[in-house]
Amino acid sequence: MRRAQNSDAGPLSDEERPQGNIRTLLALDVDGVILDPQRGGRGRWQIAFGERFGVDAGRLDDTLFATAWLDVITGKRPVESALHEALQELGWGMGVDAALQCWFEEDFVTAPAVVAWAAAWSQRGIPLALVSNQEPRRARFILDRLAPLLPIGGVAFSGDVGVVKNDPAFYDRAERRLGAVGLGRSVVFLDDTPSNVETAARHGWTAIHFAKDKDWQREVAAALQQARGSPARS
Repeated sequence: MRRAQNSDAGPLSDEERPQGNIRTLLALDVDGVILDPQRGGRGRWQIAFGERFGVDAGRLDDTLFATAWLDVITGKRPVESALHEALQELGWGMGVDAALQCWFEEDFVTAPAVVAWAAAWSQRGIPLALVSNQEPRRARFILDRLAPLLPIGGVAFSGDVGVVKNDPAFYDRAERRLGAVGLGRSVVFLDDTPSNVETAARHGWTAIHFAKDKDWQREVAAALQQARGSPARS
């Protein structure tokens, strides 16, 4: 699903296009919600990366994530070129493709409870969407891996809309991509980052903060029930 960089315009692929006329939408964050960053108690992906290549993966924080990452995550720069520069600076020889494969594979550990509940809500007729800060290459990887697990009906990724989720502009653009313009609080959004939850709520979505030790299932279920009985925003 490669899209033109830093663009929320132009035609959508069949994979990205929302299906039918929706009245309620469950929008799920990926990292920290659908995916477990602690990988079921094994720790973050950087641990496995360091063990596989014999390096300190934490050094990517300064050479990639603190420098070029905002441009990468908003689609202004390919992850491959930014990572290539970081690997050269660090003197690591594993290569871009090998590094990305390890990163993506090791970081893809689903949260079983979230997947199970999302699948159950989908079976009851609630459309599912992914709303996440993702660059295009990892976005494709995630969609391919989630396809057998969840019926994802639409996506809004920062790499496609050109801004990240704590930017108010994200949500107007996301609604257009998801076919959810005017749904307002009938979009139920689950995210683990408080600033994203606050920004989405100010936009008008029903935004719920996810934490594993909270009763998030009850909150989402109540919000979906209320959303199904609420009129769309004019």
